[in-house]
Amino acid sequence: MGKLPLEGIRVLDFGWIYAVPHATAWLGALGADVIKVETDLFRDMIRDVGATDGVPGPNRCGIFNAINFSKRSLVLNLHHPEAQEIARRLVRLSDIVTENFTVGNMQKFGLDYESLLRVRPDLIMLSGTPLGQSGPMARSVGYGPTTQAFAGMCHLTGYPGRYPCGTGGTWPDFAVGVLMVFLTLCALHHRDATGEGQYLDLSMAEVVTSMLPEAMLEFFLNGVSLEAVGNRDPAMAPHGVFAASGDERWVALAIATDAEFEMLCEVLGEPRLAADPRFAHAGGRLENVDALEAEIARLVRSFDRDELVARLCQRGLAACAVYSTPELMNDSAWRESQMRVTVSHPECGERIIPGLPVEFSDIQPGYRAAPLLGGDTDRILSELLGFSTAEIERLKRERVTV
Repeated sequence: MGKLPLEGIRVLDFGWIYAVPHATAWLGALGADVIKVETDLFRDMIRDVGATDGVPGPNRCGIFNAINFSKRSLVLNLHHPEAQEIARRLVRLSDIVTENFTVGNMQKFGLDYESLLRVRPDLIMLSGTPLGQSGPMARSVGYGPTTQAFAGMCHLTGYPGRYPCGTGGTWPDFAVGVLMVFLTLCALHHRDATGEGQYLDLSMAEVVTSMLPEAMLEFFLNGVSLEAVGNRDPAMAPHGVFAASGDERWVALAIATDAEFEMLCEVLGEPRLAADPRFAHAGGRLENVDALEAEIARLVRSFDRDELVARLCQRGLAACAVYSTPELMNDSAWRESQMRVTVSHPECGERIIPGLPVEFSDIQPGYRAAPLLGGDTDRILSELLGFSTAEIERLKRERVTV
């Protein structure tokens, strides 16, 4: 394998929580030197969520370690003027700066884009915030659930006649993080072609809204407001999840054509159902969807989940098991996936983390365990900025760093 595509690129990463750290981990795996900047007073809060093997500590959070691989850690007290100057000196040596603080925080430290341009004129800087850098709600604090709500997603999620709901977990942070990688690489390509850096002002809510094309098009073109439909689809029926035999064993189905429905009925052992006038054609199935789903649910309930899925897939139908997390992790395809990466962590030992969800034919991503808090501070200060051992000790005594 040759050199990684981003070798020689340095990223000064002020990001925390999920979206930006996820993005910069991908950049690090592709060869960039990613320096994660934290402060002992205000470190990445995810370091304190959970405890590997029940042992707490800032270096032992499984979530943190899973999304901060292939980075180095530098601790600076950014409230101290000398720490701010150290950060600016590192910007001079960096190609990209990333952050996702509340609007105004980087300016408070003298590390906003306009200030950093005086340090590095061709800098690429990415700021990811819930609602962007400008507008009446720009200074809003937000997390995944509130971003989903503002973006219009919760209105579409759930079941008819019920209250709006989110998707659960930390989505859309990771989808946003992937887009951040793409946009940053676009800016890097532009700089390579023109010599010009630029500022990327990313609104997480706008990213989510861009992922709702049906809702946007229906409103812009037809003036129609879509509503929540649960697992159903406006053009396909049956379309949803159905309980198989056993406890919490579910099958997901998506039947697009009349021919597919006939095959489904054959596999379910009820071929006559396909001839029922209510269900013979797509229009009728959609019109009588309640009765249809009741019939499919009754039939699926008598089958073993995995056996039924295998038989449906053999017929070319869109069907799959609804996996729990343990089932997914132990699935044979997942166990062979290039996304399953083993790293050795100084405190947590050998662990599996999710890497990039792609298999390159000629690139082997460079995975390294997530950094210990401040574990690279001395080396970064000495190797990149030329600080002596005595100077680094002084910085620690004066709480500029730790």
